[in-house]
Amino acid sequence: MPVGVAQSRKTLLLDKQFRQDIEGLRAVAVLSVVLFHFGVGALSGGFVGVDVFFVISGYLISGLLVSELERTGSIDLWRFYGRRARRLLPASLLVTAATLLVALFLLAPSEQMFAAKGALASSLYVSNFWFMTLLADYFAPESALNPFLHTWSLSVEEQFYLVWPTLLLVMWRLRLTMRLMVIAMSVLTVLSFALCLWFSYRKQSWAFYASPARAWEFGLGALAVLKPVTDWTRRSRAAVPLGWLGFAGLFVTFLLLTEDARFPGWIAVVPALATTALLISGASGQRGGPAALLKLPLMQWLGEHSYSIYLWHWPIIVYATILEITDPVAKLVLCSVLTLTCAAAGFRLLERPVRASAWLTAKPIRSVSLGVTLTAAGSLIALSTAQAARNFSAQPLQAVLLRSVKEPSVASGSGRDCLINFVETEPVKCIFGASNPSRTVVLFGDSHADQWSTPLAQLAAEQGWRLVTLLKASCAVADIAAYNMRLRRDWPECIKWRVKSMEEIRYLQPDLVIISQFSSGYIRGRWTGLGKHAVTYQEWADGLRRSLRQLRAANVPVLLLRDSPSPGKNIGNCVARSRWRGISEANCSTPRLNALDPTVSSLESEVAASMGAGFGDLSAEFCDSNVCPGVQSGILVYRDANHMTTAFAARQAPALRALLENRNISRTLPLPTIDGL
Repeated sequence: MPVGVAQSRKTLLLDKQFRQDIEGLRAVAVLSVVLFHFGVGALSGGFVGVDVFFVISGYLISGLLVSELERTGSIDLWRFYGRRARRLLPASLLVTAATLLVALFLLAPSEQMFAAKGALASSLYVSNFWFMTLLADYFAPESALNPFLHTWSLSVEEQFYLVWPTLLLVMWRLRLTMRLMVIAMSVLTVLSFALCLWFSYRKQSWAFYASPARAWEFGLGALAVLKPVTDWTRRSRAAVPLGWLGFAGLFVTFLLLTEDARFPGWIAVVPALATTALLISGASGQRGGPAALLKLPLMQWLGEHSYSIYLWHWPIIVYATILEITDPVAKLVLCSVLTLTCAAAGFRLLERPVRASAWLTAKPIRSVSLGVTLTAAGSLIALSTAQAARNFSAQPLQAVLLRSVKEPSVASGSGRDCLINFVETEPVKCIFGASNPSRTVVLFGDSHADQWSTPLAQLAAEQGWRLVTLLKASCAVADIAAYNMRLRRDWPECIKWRVKSMEEIRYLQPDLVIISQFSSGYIRGRWTGLGKHAVTYQEWADGLRRSLRQLRAANVPVLLLRDSPSPGKNIGNCVARSRWRGISEANCSTPRLNALDPTVSSLESEVAASMGAGFGDLSAEFCDSNVCPGVQSGILVYRDANHMTTAFAARQAPALRALLENRNISRTLPLPTIDGL
């Protein structure tokens, strides 16, 4: 090796002392994530604690690897992966096994299957990509209640551990100077950040979950650990104010950032740079910085147990939610105590003994073999649980429910993409019914309109008229501003589809347009998931009036259906759990007042009447005067938290027939208002 290259590489060497401030920073990161997940509203941006972990990992791992390169001229990959295996896998397997064991008692077989798939993806270190793919399916099971959702970030870290040592070793073997290595690391970091930004505005879930789009955070940590940076910090008086600036930036992010943000995106730079500033400041050893707070005994204990705390906290909060512990204070206390107890016990009895095992550390191959064994064990446990859940799902009571939940509507099951996805703008006309129709009826709306395609297609076939569907998931017919929570951005595709669908309806000149939409889902209140992007009642009424006015101007008769009740919890899972656990299905009923918003109904009825449109209310088919049952005459009412099962929708054909006969599919305007059946 040339002398000049060797000398320049020596400047990469870093201080290998144990850093108490980093242990405390781990505590900050895990506390922010856990308290956010446990519902502490003040920490609306607590989820960025994961980003703090990413930067810390890049800092520590790069420091170890660079130091080894300078001492030995190489990286002992067996020893590196052996350390990772001892550090990560025993605790992970313990939590996986415990979580799946509890799932057998608390979750329905279909949910057990979903959890087992998450466990398998986690055991194979690819859960980030698995959860990312689920978001593409509008009717996929709710990932938010998968007890392994949190492992996505662990998979991102493990993928970093797989790739980064090899990249550093390649750069070293190419005999790059320190300057060129820094440039190479910087280029990789910038490219990753550019990819993150690109995905944030096009495929937000990819920006969040995909490791290439998150690598820049590890890269920042890697750049911060190089000795030129730490040497500058020790000489500079800026170390202490830099630390406090990072401390302030981190907590401002915890307090002000919300889930509505297009995250990661540009905003992720704030917590990432804040963490980098704290790491650089802590390396200075100067007094007066935030390191003093991070070195407090409580912070040290939490930091030491942070990995176990992170592993345990998510399945605990998921199961507490499933058990419907509704009191927020009781839920917070119970989940906190359980998390800390499990973490402390697991750390003392398993994690620390394995990490400190003299027998395992003596030969790296032993630790690597342990890692392979634990990976295989986790995968085998997940596969065995999945097979058991599959067998449980085949039991008659569960099989009937599973078929009901999975059976698509006539439109969605036609194979013609009738319910178009989020990014499509061209309306798709799907036609059902008679080949030589006497009348044409258009079904216009979102996925809540889609569910009515089943009984309407049946009526079209019976009565000799044609049904045309114009459907787009999550897109309102009412002329309101559109925002998509899955895409995490404003949603011009919805507006374009709505405009083009109106043009298509004017061209078709149907005998009737039936509008159905998830009204309460777009309006501020307990039913929406749009947060600050939901509209007010008045904005909804104004938007609906504008849309109906356009249809009336085209001389198109309209029947506006009151939206079906929304129970707000997954009724399919609730009934399946009740049958699995042998308890009454009555707990899956929803009080009528919690499922229907009378204000929306009143507004829509008034707007329809003012625009000469009909208004149909079929809520009596779902609810009596007090409750909306989850099961009627042995038929599951809802497939999830707000969509009818196809079997129950098919039962609504007589009620729809009566409604339409009362309406008489007339083209005469103004249209009468129909209050009910």
